[in-house]
Amino acid sequence: MDKLFEKKWFIKVGSVAIAILLFLMVNSDGTTTTTGGLPGITDGSRVIEEAQLNVYYDDENYVLTEAPETVQATLRGPQNVLTFSQVTQGQQEFFVDLTDKEPGVHYERVQHRGFPADLSISIVPMTVRVVIQEQQTVSFPVEVDIENEGMIAEGYQVGEPVVDPSTVDVRAGIGIVEQIAGARASVNVEGADNDVSGSFPVVFVDGNGTELELTANPAAVDITVPITAPNKTVPVRIGREGELDEGLAIDDISFDPSEVTIYGPVDVINDISFIDLDPLDLSGLDGSVVTEKDVIVPQGVESVDPETVDVSVDVVEESERVFQDYEIIVENESDEQNVTFVEPDGGMFDLTVSGSDELLQRLERSDIQASIDVEDLEAGEHEVTVTFDGPQHLRFVDEGLTVVIEIGNGDITASNSETNDEEEEDETPESDSS
Repeated sequence: MDKLFEKKWFIKVGSVAIAILLFLMVNSDGTTTTTGGLPGITDGSRVIEEAQLNVYYDDENYVLTEAPETVQATLRGPQNVLTFSQVTQGQQEFFVDLTDKEPGVHYERVQHRGFPADLSISIVPMTVRVVIQEQQTVSFPVEVDIENEGMIAEGYQVGEPVVDPSTVDVRAGIGIVEQIAGARASVNVEGADNDVSGSFPVVFVDGNGTELELTANPAAVDITVPITAPNKTVPVRIGREGELDEGLAIDDISFDPSEVTIYGPVDVINDISFIDLDPLDLSGLDGSVVTEKDVIVPQGVESVDPETVDVSVDVVEESERVFQDYEIIVENESDEQNVTFVEPDGGMFDLTVSGSDELLQRLERSDIQASIDVEDLEAGEHEVTVTFDGPQHLRFVDEGLTVVIEIGNGDITASNSETNDEEEEDETPESDSS
């Protein structure tokens, strides 16, 4: 090696090589590299099949809606320069400049920069079509597509989705905005037996339902799809405990709401026709009173809505009304029974009803009933309790009334009646034949 450095020709060649490298390094920062070919170096070419094409425009006010992504470029020149251009290709680009252009369609010549000056560059295509449009920011309501709605748990129902935020924005060119038919997010509810919640991406679609390559702001929204158990709406009713003060009567009891919704298995709720509230204590009530009562959840029912009901009670002075000669109805009398009233005679009595004056004025005889049940009673004398039935908020003063009845054998009685009729016919005197 020492001998090599002693050779004058080696020192000259090395000096030239170092000078060339220093020259290249100094000029590599310029937009056009001026590296020249070396004597004795042959020319060559290199093809860039997909060279990225950059488009410069006012992206604050406009949006690029059409432009080729790449072009083909052929580089020709000294082989050493071609090789050097590969080393410095990060500083090279192909571009079109629309920074001073208005919105619309433009046909622009493709430019290049950063390549050595000794290279000849041909570009295909030389001119490209570029479209820029004025940007618009438009809001769209988010529509929720429920996937597999028919495949939720048996008996359950899909409610109305809740979306937050309910609208999204998109910034795009006028022509693109006109293609947007809506913003959508999809939620899969297959097999769900509870609410389905989460963050779901939003896409924009055109009139054919085809997804557009646009980005929503925000890109995703929070969605809750209510999944409700089988349910049924039933009326409420309330039991009573205690007694009103003497001389008072209930004029009206109303509920707000008068119906509630019960949730639970189908076989449970189908057997429920009404639902009870906590009992109403009548003690000390007077005038108009509003009280809140809890809904009693029946066994097997998962939940009720609402859980409480407002009960309004109107208490007024008590009046009485008497229905004279009211007939007691005999129920469940068989063909083998013949019922006769011993007391009261003929099964008639004066029926007294108490309540508010307004209710009593509207009351008809047909609205109330007094009856006895003789089912399974054997022949003989019986003391039976009378059952009263009528509109609510009325009180039967005769509650607990008992009557005495005689039950005879219906067949025997009928047979005796026929025998007596025959005897009467035999005793009828014959007419004179004079």
